[in-house]
Amino acid sequence: MTISHIGINVAPGTLDMMIDWYVAVLTPLGYKLKVDLRPAYPVVGLGAQYADLWLTELKEAKQNAPDDKLHLAFMASNRQQVRDFHAEAMKIGAKDNGGPGLRPHYASTYYGAFVYDPEGRNVETHVMTPAFMSEPQQWNLTLAAVGTTVALGLGFLANYTGYLSQFM
Repeated sequence: MTISHIGINVAPGTLDMMIDWYVAVLTPLGYKLKVDLRPAYPVVGLGAQYADLWLTELKEAKQNAPDDKLHLAFMASNRQQVRDFHAEAMKIGAKDNGGPGLRPHYASTYYGAFVYDPEGRNVETHVMTPAFMSEPQQWNLTLAAVGTTVALGLGFLANYTGYLSQFM
């Protein structure tokens, strides 16, 4: 797994100021505003190629809460890794913050799991590829369907070509 993105929670009423600040200092690195979920959610994503720095405005200020400031997300290679991450975290006593599953409010294929680390930070792992690409059994079904379709198509084409040849 690799780091996918970092989320920083900002104080109420400061989101616009923080957007301006981060865009200004990160412009030399190619960063710009990539995703703006306002007004539905007080969340924006900044990045050079894709949004990898997310700013979220808190509804109310919290004091001394580790999850108040930072969110870490790791990119998995497949959905099984997401499930394994969550299962291992639960096994060692982590607090659940959202079990493995689709998160269509992020993206239609976003499959992730969330836990709190021992000090309360929100830690996530996710995969963006569709199920047929990230689940081995789905690949087998997809390849079987493609193979069957090709075989049927070739069979039809051979029969149709033979049928047409009698008129040529």
